[in-house]
Amino acid sequence: MTDFDLDSVLIGDDDVVDRVRYTSSQFAALEFERLWGRVWQVACREEEIAEVGDFCEYLIGDQSILVVRATPETVRAYHNTCLHRGTRLAAGSGHFENDCIRCRYHAWRYDFGGRLIEVVDPHEFGPLPPELCLGQVHVDRWGGFVWVCLDPAAPPLLEYLDPLPTLLNPYHLERMRMRAYLSTVLPANWKVVVDAFNEGYHVQGTHPQILLWTDDVSLDYEPLGIHSHYGRLPNARRALRPSPRLGLAEGDYDEGEVLASFVAGLGGLFYDDEQALIERIRSAPPDGENLLSRYQKGRRQLLEKQGVSVDEFADDQLTSADDVFFFPNMVGPIYPGTAIIFRVRPHGLDPDSSIKDTWFLEWPPPGVAHKRAERRFFPDWTERDWGIITNQDYANMEHVQIGMKSRGGSGLRLNRRQESNVLHMHRMIDRYLTSS
Repeated sequence: MTDFDLDSVLIGDDDVVDRVRYTSSQFAALEFERLWGRVWQVACREEEIAEVGDFCEYLIGDQSILVVRATPETVRAYHNTCLHRGTRLAAGSGHFENDCIRCRYHAWRYDFGGRLIEVVDPHEFGPLPPELCLGQVHVDRWGGFVWVCLDPAAPPLLEYLDPLPTLLNPYHLERMRMRAYLSTVLPANWKVVVDAFNEGYHVQGTHPQILLWTDDVSLDYEPLGIHSHYGRLPNARRALRPSPRLGLAEGDYDEGEVLASFVAGLGGLFYDDEQALIERIRSAPPDGENLLSRYQKGRRQLLEKQGVSVDEFADDQLTSADDVFFFPNMVGPIYPGTAIIFRVRPHGLDPDSSIKDTWFLEWPPPGVAHKRAERRFFPDWTERDWGIITNQDYANMEHVQIGMKSRGGSGLRLNRRQESNVLHMHRMIDRYLTSS
């Protein structure tokens, strides 16, 4: 770090973002030291470690953290290394047999509380401290997520997340369950990936086909502590209309087509019965209510049938999303009963590569036992069809990362309203990089 001038790449009064923040291995190393080592991060969902002995590994940079269900009510997190020869104790996710964590190399064993309980041929070692235990990592739970923090002096999780728990309380994320788990490697810095899902300014350039059913101009952007939020605040989607960018007057478009395209385009966030609901209300005789109002009331009934708690939502909110950014690396739209959450991390220590996890969450149907979602990993994102919108986003990212390295480029100048959440994220990163 001796030849890296941090002061020169911090965000100044001109709000210009230096490209080095996305391309430099030295800047990435500083992030690992002062950011990733101090923030709360989501390691897994609670339903992934539902039974005593279930585990998940969380990787951030070159650090591996082991999360274990120690008792029915207790979750523990440890540095994922054996105290003997340093072997990683577990990889991926799974279940520990025989009520212990057993090192695959020399068979040292630990209980789920992290205590060393067996050393093979102990008489051939020198005296071992009786209190020898795996190194603990701070762990806590909120919203059905298991959070970890490598900083021994970490603030309490709820203090760190404030004010998001209050904002998101009506959604009861803790009651949702993971329907699908998809991961891939993207050829771009982790911030490039987060940026793509933390603003609506790119819609007109990257996703012009959805302008027919989304009003991208009327989005509001709001910092929330170190986190942020965007949407049509406080109640989104009050009218069925296309983007004003298209210059269409009322009467130039069909509200029913707008609604049907909206639900179809965001299929992962809606239930299978939604399209049938739309066709039913479109074909019903006019009753004095507009189409959106009838759809919202029908959706309330549909969600209640699914067992979703909707008592705390006004009708407008039933067709609205809270697009929330959890600093520093989790973002996604949250609807009543469903959510798509994106978790983004550096891919090892490489500033030009990142891992993106996509979690589809939904309210579990009444009377149906939850089946744990299979983790599906795609080392190359092009191996899978992610749908037209996501394919467009992913195709951008390599071009962004390559363009960032151009010697002909100056600092990034962000839209002060529509990209304000991106700028806010960088300022919060600076807060960690410059604090001791």
